[in-house]
Parts: sequence; structure tokens; C-alpha cells
Amino acid sequence: MTSKFNLITIGCAVLLSAPAKADDSITKDIDQIIVTGARTPLTVSQVGSAWTVITREEIERREARQVTDLLRSVPGFTVSHTGVAGSQTQVRVRGAEANHILVLIDGIRANDPATGDEFRWEYLSTGNIERIEVVRGPQSSLWGSDAVSAVVHIITRPHLSASTMSGYAEGGSFGTTNAGLNGALGGDRWSLHGSIENLATDGSNVSRSGTEKDNADLTTADLSGSFSASESLSLNFGLRAVDAYSQFDPVDYFVTGLPTDGDVATDTQNFYASAGAALHPQASRLSHRLTFRYFESDNADLIDAVEASSSASDRMTFAYQADISIAANVLSLALEHEETQFEQVGAVIYGDPNQTQEMSVSSAIAEYQGLSHERLSWIISARADDNSDFDDAYNGRLSLAYQLSDVTKLRASVGTGQKNPTFIERFGYFPGQFVGNPLLKPERSTSYDIGFDRSLADGAVTMQVSLFQQDLKDEINGYVPDPVTFLVTAENMPGKSRRGGVELAMHWTINDNFEAGSHYTFTDSTEQGPLGNEVDELRRPKHSGGLSLDFRAPNERFSASLNADYGGTREDVFYPPWPDPSEIVTLSSYWLVDLAAQYRMTESIILFARGSNLLNEDYEQVYGYQTPGRAGYLGLRVNFGN
Repeated sequence: MTSKFNLITIGCAVLLSAPAKADDSITKDIDQIIVTGARTPLTVSQVGSAWTVITREEIERREARQVTDLLRSVPGFTVSHTGVAGSQTQVRVRGAEANHILVLIDGIRANDPATGDEFRWEYLSTGNIERIEVVRGPQSSLWGSDAVSAVVHIITRPHLSASTMSGYAEGGSFGTTNAGLNGALGGDRWSLHGSIENLATDGSNVSRSGTEKDNADLTTADLSGSFSASESLSLNFGLRAVDAYSQFDPVDYFVTGLPTDGDVATDTQNFYASAGAALHPQASRLSHRLTFRYFESDNADLIDAVEASSSASDRMTFAYQADISIAANVLSLALEHEETQFEQVGAVIYGDPNQTQEMSVSSAIAEYQGLSHERLSWIISARADDNSDFDDAYNGRLSLAYQLSDVTKLRASVGTGQKNPTFIERFGYFPGQFVGNPLLKPERSTSYDIGFDRSLADGAVTMQVSLFQQDLKDEINGYVPDPVTFLVTAENMPGKSRRGGVELAMHWTINDNFEAGSHYTFTDSTEQGPLGNEVDELRRPKHSGGLSLDFRAPNERFSASLNADYGGTREDVFYPPWPDPSEIVTLSSYWLVDLAAQYRMTESIILFARGSNLLNEDYEQVYGYQTPGRAGYLGLRVNFGN
């Protein structure tokens, strides 16, 4: 992994050392196109699901350094940190599980099989991100397992036909430094893009007691390119490497049951690769796409700076897709094959955790986009998965978008989803704690979504309203005591888990200088309790929302963005030392208020400042884990070229 990271870094360094020149003729207006809501791109007016797009402009306006700082302002999303930057972070959508959300990075499946199929949000910074597309609701018929509640697609900087370069650097509270470079080279038929960024922090104390700071260091490098071999044939490739180190506090299982100071850490490397070819013969209604995608992760657990255990995974995906134009409609047919390997290494104590497991799935996907009607767009999709380890799975989805008027769109969708048991749930072994259950069944869901999008005051005000409901069968409980081994195992739960609620979002362009926004989500997420009764699921607030206000000076040299996000009360579980039973605890609500400001010193140089948690809220998103207080940062951003 280290050699791969160094190779990408060298490639980026060569690219970033090239001279940059301006080219004002380059424009790329993609704000009205969604590439995630279907197998082929759609305009937002044709999408039947609730969607959110976060642009590069918004990322820079908010001066957000981690994607989760942006996602907590997306309707339906809940973020749970276990402390400072770099600490474990979970994201839940519409009350679903943390591994029910699929993350794509330039089309590559990025959920990590070695960490319970969850995406490692703590290792996703924003330096090279051009656009974030969020499509809520069931997407398994399009993207397979994990896409039960939503898909988040991270799209990196676009390829340009000119030489450009930009960079930024900042520093601030908790000994934090952050810097990044982006560069591009291009000609009429080819382009290359590279970037590298580093985020490091001394951190703060995570546990309720003690004074030890938990630090983190994250470096990300990207290298990608595209080539137009002819007017009909285009080729592309992408490489991405992440090197991350983060400290955290272990749990004191014997005295307090809470996190306590200790020298433990994780050392993680992720590697992504993709290559593809697209053939679009002129005057033909048939186009072809062939892609190869690869993901690899290595995760080491360190105690007193010595590796105590590790896990690793790799996943290869081969895909072919044919798109057939039928008048204004599109029929997409695709074949995919995915092979995944999981590895666990650890000391032999009360059992042997060392193992290697494999799994594969072959899929056939069909999607028809009915776009020929002037006001009605409908999309129907179906997917068949031939799993090596489970019964064959079939998922489908139907979405409708009806343009009731020039200012109102009605939309609805219904679909099924599937989440395969993770390698950890099936085979994981942690001596003295957990033993896997290889007999687990996949989780299955049926979801419904209905809503409307409306604009008022000649487009100055936009609104989005969504009602959602999901029924989940065979939900996997990963903390079930085993009376034979006296360890904890995983089991499918009886009955159904139900998630439902409403999402509201509004944006108001007040005038040329001010914009305001708001969002609110009510979520009711329950599962069957041990007595057969319905109980609230953990770490899911019933109420969440936020407000935002953006200002641009008339001369456009100064701008500021104020964001206030609300997290309502939520329940969590506390495991006191044996023999006391577990307890359900309630975490308090909080407001997180952030402010960012920029001043354009010259056409190419911007001075910026940002403050986070300005109210200095003392809050926990996971029981026992403190989060950072008020913080401030100051930096400089330089742009050369377009």
C-alpha cells in the first residue's frame, strides 16, 4: 500500500509542478444533472427521489474540511462522532443503519468490508471534491447491497482542457494544520488532474476524565486522466490513495464502563483504482461502457505503538453497460461481477481470529427511463444478484416525477433493498468479546417515498417536501449474548424494524446579497424489543434540522456563511462493568453554529477564516465520548487559471 501511495504522490507532484495558465473560455455547468439517480444521467426534473447536490462553491463558501460537516445539513442525515477529527464517524439516513448507505467515489464502491461495510467518513476530506450528489431512498436495484437508504456519490475535480493550479493552507485551534494542492494539464483530446492534501491535528481529550489529547493525521492523493481516442471512443482512469492515523481512547470495562486515557490508535491505508472505456458511435442509438474498479483497505490496531491486530479487504468489480435510445427514452442493460476478500489477523488467545474469507456476486441490471412524455418521467429498474454465499436476490424500483406546473413537481418512488451480512458479523472473532455467526441471512427492506418540489416568487424560493417509510425484515443485531461461549454474537431479529418520517427543506434568495436556507427532519425509527414490543433505535434523533444565512458584498470581494445545525435528543446504550446490565441513556440536544468568511485580496488570492461550535456546546453524539469545543482557523487560498 505504501508503494502505491508514493507512486500516486509522485505523479501528483510532477503534475502540480507544471506551469498554469488561465483560460476563461472553460465553463462546466452541471448543476442540473444528476448522475447517481439512474444508470444514465438525468436532469433533476426527471428524478423521482429526494435529492441534494452540494457544489464546490458551497464547499468553499462554508470552508468545510470534512464531508460530514456538510452532510449534517442534508435532510434525513444524522452524524455521530466519537470525538475529535479523525475519530470513528457514522452517518445514518432516515433512521437506517450506518452500513445501509452506499458511498461511491467517482463510481467506485467505497464502503469497507473490513470495517463492517461502513464507509470511513472520518477519512474523507473535501480538498479535491467538485460535487457531492445525495439520492435518498432505496437504490439497491441500481447499485446492489448497501444502497438500502441512500447513495452518496463523491465526484472529484473535473478534467479540463487547460493548465490550472490551485492551493490552500490554514492553521488554527487544537494544533490543526491543513494544506492542499490541485493541478491539471490538458489538450484538445486529453487531460490529467492531480491533487494532494494533508489534515493534521493535535486533537483534544475525548474521554470525560483525564487530559490526554487524541491526535490524527490524514493525507489524500488523487491522480486521474481522460483521453478521447476518436469522436466515438473515450478512455479514462483514476487512482486515489488515503493514508490515515488516528488515536482514540479505549473503554474501561472493569471500573467505569466509559472511555479512558490510553495509548491506542488505528493506522489505515485505502487505495482506489478505476479504468473505463465508453463507445458512442455517431448516428447510432446504441452506446457501450466498460469499467474496472478496485478498492483495497488495510487497517491496523495499535496498542502502545505496537500492532495488536489488523483487518484488510479488497474488492474488484467488472461491469459492462449498453444504453439504447428509443426515441426520447433510454433502455440500459448491464452486467456486473464483483469479488471481495476479507482478512483478519490477531493474537491467538481464547481462539484463533486469523482467517481469510471470500465472496463473489454476479449481477444483471435492467433499467428503462420513460422520458418521452412532456410532463411525466418514470423509471423502472430491476436487479438480479447471484451470490456465492446467499440465496439469489431480486430487487426492483419504480420512480415517478410529474411536472404539475412550471413551478411544482410531484414525485414518488417504491423499491426494495438488500443488505448482505458483513464479514465481521459472519466470521469476525475478537477474543473474549465477539464471535461471528456464519448462518446469518441478508436484511431485506421495502421503502416508499412521496413528495414534491416547488418554487415560488419567480424562483427566488425553492421548497422540497418528502414523506418516507421503510419496513426492514431480518435486521441483524450485532450484540447478542451467546450462552454457550459467554461471548457476544450476531443474529437476525424477529419481526420488522420500521422507519418513517418527513423531510422539509427550503432555500430563499432574498436579494443579490443574501440567501437563506432551512431544513427539518422528523424520524421515527423502531425495532422489536426483547419482549416483542417496539423500542426506539439508538443514536437516531426524532428531530433534527438547521438554518443557514449567506452574504455576498456588492463588490463580491467579501462573503460570509453562517450555519446552525440542530441535533435533537437521542437514545444510546451504556454497558457498565459486569455484572450490571446494560442501560438505555438519553443524549442531550445541541446546536452547532459555524461561521466562515472570505475576503478576495486579488483576483487569485483569497483570505479566509472559519469558526466552529461558536456556542461552545458541551455535547456527545456517542455516550461517553466528548466532542471539541469552540475553535477558530485562518487560511489562504490561491487560484491560477480558470
